Amino acid sequence: MRIKIFFLSFFIPVFFFGQPCDSLLLESITNPGPYLVSNIDESDGLRDGPDYYEATIYYPQYISSFLPSIIFVPGYSNTQFTIQNWGWFLASHGIVTMTIGTNTLFDTHTQRRDALLDALLTLKLENERIGSPLFGNIDTSRMAVGGFSKGGGGAQLAAVVDSDLKAVIALYPWLENPALIDLSHSVPVLIASGEIDIIAPPSVHANIHYNYTPA
Repeated sequence: MRIKIFFLSFFIPVFFFGQPCDSLLLESITNPGPYLVSNIDESDGLRDGPDYYEATIYYPQYISSFLPSIIFVPGYSNTQFTIQNWGWFLASHGIVTMTIGTNTLFDTHTQRRDALLDALLTLKLENERIGSPLFGNIDTSRMAVGGFSKGGGGAQLAAVVDSDLKAVIALYPWLENPALIDLSHSVPVLIASGEIDIIAPPSVHANIHYNYTPA
């Protein structure tokens, strides 16, 4: 268990920030990063994928290097607005962040999985779209997915489908009666849970995700 915890806590900061987690990073983790942030949506030419509803991409300004990226999907009955703070925050640290909505507020975790996979296609196409501020700047070999509640469950399912993903962030992940096969993937995952969460109690959700994480 300790090996798993160490690996996850080391990997996520290294993937995103390019350096091991240290005390300085921990102290400043809630502070904005050094980059100014801009954003685009469908009105700017962003593809409108059929498996999600609306999207926003947040990106750091004045960077010409290949950037890592992550896509976030909200939880049950939540809109894209509820996760957009992640976009501003992570982009300020040099991470292209795409937030998406779902076609209905009540989409299942499998539909949220499909929304993330569809959004991955959109983000990759943005790397190729002439006129996009991200043209040629997205490192398509360093892409991650994340989500809240059923969105976190959907992110876990997306990693089962796409083993090329580099990380999963599962915030209070919800999956209805998950089996080992549902969580059998080799993508490093960061799981956050709420100790007194009465909607998604860790004992039947986050803890199960952690215990079913392959060695």
